[in-house]
Amino acid sequence: MTVVWAVPVMAAALAMAWLLTRARSLESEVAGLADDVRELRRLRAPLAGIRRATADTDALVADFRDAHALDDQERSGDSG
Repeated sequence: MTVVWAVPVMAAALAMAWLLTRARSLESEVAGLADDVRELRRLRAPLAGIRRATADTDALVADFRDAHALDDQERSGDSG
């Protein structure tokens, strides 16, 4: 009768040992992801500046194209 009771206890102990080894690797992965998130948060402000500069450049390019649209039409009209 003692063997009958020992088998489930041993199985539970082995399952817990396996679970603990998996939990440690999961914990290290979570810590790594937390570090990645912190690094991405540090990049948020510089990226916002780049986005603003890109939007400003896009506006300048659009203005330039609008200002020089007649030049392109005149050139195409001269050749035909």
